[in-house]
Amino acid sequence: MQFLKHKDEMRLAKWMTENPATVDSNAMLADGVRLMAVRNIGALLVVNGDVLAGIFTERDLLKVLASDAADVLEQPLSSFMTANPICAKVDDDYNDVYMKMKANNIRHIPILDGGRPVGIVSIRDLTNIYQNKLESDFQGARKQLEKLRKLLGESDANRVLTLLQEIERYRELSLTDELTGLFNKRYFMARLKEEIMRARRYKQRLSLIFCDIDHFKRINDTYGHSVGDVVLMEIGGILVGQKDELNVISRLRKSDIVARYGGEEFVVILPETDKSGACLAAEKMRSEIEEHLFQIKDCEIKLTMSFGVAELCLESDDFKELISHADEAMYLAKSSGRNCVKVYPGR
Repeated sequence: MQFLKHKDEMRLAKWMTENPATVDSNAMLADGVRLMAVRNIGALLVVNGDVLAGIFTERDLLKVLASDAADVLEQPLSSFMTANPICAKVDDDYNDVYMKMKANNIRHIPILDGGRPVGIVSIRDLTNIYQNKLESDFQGARKQLEKLRKLLGESDANRVLTLLQEIERYRELSLTDELTGLFNKRYFMARLKEEIMRARRYKQRLSLIFCDIDHFKRINDTYGHSVGDVVLMEIGGILVGQKDELNVISRLRKSDIVARYGGEEFVVILPETDKSGACLAAEKMRSEIEEHLFQIKDCEIKLTMSFGVAELCLESDDFKELISHADEAMYLAKSSGRNCVKVYPGR
């Protein structure tokens, strides 16, 4: 897949994250986890002086949390890092690095300059660059079509209508939801198919959360759709998670994908996560939404959401089936009194 065409734009130096977070190899695991939480990042570079010794990512953290080791946070971070990680050089080609990350199923890659770590790139960086490029191309196409529409005037209604339909088509190709800023349904569907293929290939777990705001129609009917839009934007922010000390451990990881499915429905893709882990994530979101005070005109109100969780069956690559299962679990939550998390098959 070719993302960028111009040679100068394809160099890592133009879009890598410079001055990455680093920790000494003698640091304790607690220090590393705290740094990840405070800086809201998904990976740390572990160094001996100026030399890269390894990388510690949210994937390594999940393995730590799943272990039964005593006093694990007081042990050296180097005991849990990925030693001798796959790296890229600062003058490497964008597309080559992308293919290296895909082929090795890694989400973060250190960038070296003469053997010294100078940056880091994540799969989210690649996704954002690709998205921004598409958005830029669509914006340019929209502007050109608008110029043509003005030149044609209103004399030829059919030709103007065709142009307007093309403008709308380009708008629909956008990858983000205009109201909430989350990914939209189009992007969600494409990424879900991709994540299912990756899960099957590497025999990894994959879960999906489907959630819906309880009694949202009452908000629109009572306060109007403009207030309903504000609620949707706030809900989107809560689902993604804000920066705080618990962000890395108890909230969504950078590899997770939150999207607005439509109306008051949202979806979350959780790679490398079984249904138990997805339930924990859903419960965190449910609890925070329940506790959040929404400022509605001159008063504060509380809202709740119902959550459904489904795990991918590796014998099936039917993305529609996974969505259907998560949706079914969500409706089970609705019928069970709302404001709860249910798992497919129902329990």
